[in-house]
Amino acid sequence: MRIERIGKVPKLKPRLERFFVEALDGVAMDDVQHPEARKVDYRCLRGLLAIELKCLEEDASERIDNLTDELRERDDWPEFLGSAPIQSFLNQIDEPEEVKRRFLDRLGRAIKNHIHKANKQLKTHEEDFPRKNMVKVVVLANEDHEIYDPEMVAYIVQHLLLRQEKGAPLYPHIDAVIFLSERHAATIQRQIAFPMVSIEGASIEGALWKRDVTELFLVRWASWNGVPLYRADPREQKFTTIDHIPEQMRRQEKWELDYRRNPYMAGYSDEQLRERFDEINCISTLAFIKGSPIKPDKDAIMQSMSVMSHMMIEMGRRGIPAPQFRLEPARLAKAAERLGMPPHVVDWFRRDIGHAA
Repeated sequence: MRIERIGKVPKLKPRLERFFVEALDGVAMDDVQHPEARKVDYRCLRGLLAIELKCLEEDASERIDNLTDELRERDDWPEFLGSAPIQSFLNQIDEPEEVKRRFLDRLGRAIKNHIHKANKQLKTHEEDFPRKNMVKVVVLANEDHEIYDPEMVAYIVQHLLLRQEKGAPLYPHIDAVIFLSERHAATIQRQIAFPMVSIEGASIEGALWKRDVTELFLVRWASWNGVPLYRADPREQKFTTIDHIPEQMRRQEKWELDYRRNPYMAGYSDEQLRERFDEINCISTLAFIKGSPIKPDKDAIMQSMSVMSHMMIEMGRRGIPAPQFRLEPARLAKAAERLGMPPHVVDWFRRDIGHAA
């Protein structure tokens, strides 16, 4: 199910900082230790819970674009009309798992840096404020980037927390990472639900009572926000990216939004989609090739441009590479017949365009 929103999006960080203080009796460590000390952000629940807050402020799209530019050098890298999901590319190439690993590595660099630094900060906090029982949590907040999908982030974090060095966990001072995002959501019992994903570190297995503390965090976060808490199997619960609608948009963006709202081509077979593609190009060819026998009117041209933007989205979703729908004079001639064009126009496509091709 698609979910849209409009208007300014508030940052998660200020809300979380208020939540730590108001709902978890948190103390900001800036008020306790020297500003330059390597410390965690908050000591909560009378020291039982140590929280290091990390925010995904930077959009990773540029890093992904750079990797895509590198991969275009591959002989088997497909070409699509417009953008396409990463999976559409992976479905068309050799060694997809290796390429997927490179995408995850590039996407996960900011996450890895946060985890690495937080582990050191939590270790120092444990040394500076020793106590028998303590739960050390990293709260990882997505500051409204659609690329940080909950399932993908959980996979990356779990992989990091399971890493070992010389037989010991690489990040032993992190009991759990709690990922929060309000750019992704699901509809549960007719309500919009945002993901809260708790990924456990290796230490939880030896101290299962710590799960009660991370559960308390989740319960209080939901209560503090005035919403119910739903539980689901992360392997089954899927979240969609919320479509943020800007106040102003270009014509092309408006056409693309129209299709996301009404993906009417989704029910077409591939052959029906190809026929529609041929019909769009029939109009475009007549409009923009010098010496064509007739010129479509402005409304017909604009309509064909709009439908082509829809076509590009649908082809990307299906993973149909551009060469699969190459222009063929015979198909353009049949498209002209379907559109009810005069015989001399049909012949022009078959004869003149065919000769030029």
